[in-house]
Amino acid sequence: MNYLKTLPPDRPRRPPTWFDIVAESRFALEWLQSKRLGARALQGLPRGDGLPVLLLPGYGADEATLLTLQERLIALGYDVRPWGQGKNHGQVHKLLPRLGALIESWHAETGKPVTLIGWSLGGYIARELARDHVAAVAGVLTLGSPAVGGPKYTITANSYRKRGFDLDAIEADMARRDAQPILCPLTVFFSKVDGIVSWPATLDRSTPQARHIEVKSSHIGLVFDAGVFRIIAQALADQRAG
Repeated sequence: MNYLKTLPPDRPRRPPTWFDIVAESRFALEWLQSKRLGARALQGLPRGDGLPVLLLPGYGADEATLLTLQERLIALGYDVRPWGQGKNHGQVHKLLPRLGALIESWHAETGKPVTLIGWSLGGYIARELARDHVAAVAGVLTLGSPAVGGPKYTITANSYRKRGFDLDAIEADMARRDAQPILCPLTVFFSKVDGIVSWPATLDRSTPQARHIEVKSSHIGLVFDAGVFRIIAQALADQRAG
């Protein structure tokens, strides 16, 4: 696995541009290529052996957006469950208690800690769950998720401002949360052609054990691109072995 040995020096400065957003349309080709591969996308990948995995969708998305990822992980032998919260409305303070209770219950039921895979805002939520439920979380994988800034460096920035949110205050709150470390394995997926979240904002510079993987995918394609999935499967196996 080609984890980055050193992080790029780039720091987040702004949300994606209109050019970045338009280029996100590449997801259609990624979807088509993935569809053509079908079950061949799973060939030679490590098995899951019943490992519990919870999938967390991005802002404005629901369980259906992660269905391809869910089906592939189940086919590899993972015990995968959707988050059961419907569309991600972005009210993280309401979602965290519900999801915390869910993973604690699942952990108690199976005796196995849960691995969290979060896409976009779902990855931010996964990070926060890992901080607060250390024993119940085995590891976290984030897919194009802001590690700094919250919505400040995403295409939702103006929407949040219009709703009265202070994005600088959110960024500062996130920085303060880093004082409570993430202790479990953390794997960060990012793409420099991400048209939804500015990729430098997805890099985790505060978690010593964080491993970063650069992929070539649109933001939307992170959850169904076959090439990205093969890397996800290997990263899950690496977390278990590590």
